[in-house]
Amino acid sequence: MIEKLIEKYADAGMNLLETVILFIVGWYAVKIVLHIFSKMMKRSQIDAIVENFIISILNIGLKIIVIITVIAKLGVPTTSLVAVLTTAGAAIALGLQDSLKGIASGITILFSKPFIKGDIIEIDGYVGTVQEIQLLYTIVMTFDNKMVVIPNNDLVSSSFVNYSHEEIRRVTISLEMHPDTDIMQFKKALMKVIEKHPYALKEPAPCIKISDYKQQSVTLQVWAWASNEHFYEVNDDLLIAIREIYKEQKIKIPTQRIDVHIQQSDTDYENV
Repeated sequence: MIEKLIEKYADAGMNLLETVILFIVGWYAVKIVLHIFSKMMKRSQIDAIVENFIISILNIGLKIIVIITVIAKLGVPTTSLVAVLTTAGAAIALGLQDSLKGIASGITILFSKPFIKGDIIEIDGYVGTVQEIQLLYTIVMTFDNKMVVIPNNDLVSSSFVNYSHEEIRRVTISLEMHPDTDIMQFKKALMKVIEKHPYALKEPAPCIKISDYKQQSVTLQVWAWASNEHFYEVNDDLLIAIREIYKEQKIKIPTQRIDVHIQQSDTDYENV
């Protein structure tokens, strides 16, 4: 009897020792696997936010597997535990459905890279510089120093403009002139300004053309190309130059004419 008890407790002690060893080995194995995955992702130049998210999910998932394995080693039935964890996971996923969509959108943005930190984008009337790309939100700082927090769901499901995607941009200025203006003289003067500007590109070539004729005005389109870095400088300098040319050449700005027609009614007011 005593021998059976000793044997029983010896088996139990050995099983407990094996379980502790299994737990320690499994716990350290998780760290090794995470370290290997982290190195692989760094070599792949994956964004740090995505890397941290994937490592966190792997860390939780692998540790749950280790804990379930340890519990099974102790002889505790794990079927019901797995069922509870599955049900709880489904309930959490359902409750966090919108957040999970946002996370998926954030990962999509970070992998596809339609824009990166420092790019100038426009969405929903906001124009600014991308300050940070998080899993749920993208933070944009507008030019008047307002922080705009945009859900990644909106960025993935709607259209936006990335002004920094290409290295160069076209400066486009629309002008209204009086029909009597010497357009060729104006074009010649403005083209000289564009050609002498240090940041206006020679290729693609600048262009000044008539885009529309109206009864009281002529519309001109001014096109000049510049790098993203100097876009606003070229745009502002051309506007100033255009104003000076208007003054030098005494160009008239067309005014809108409103014709008012008064129609006399045939009503007889004598009996009123």
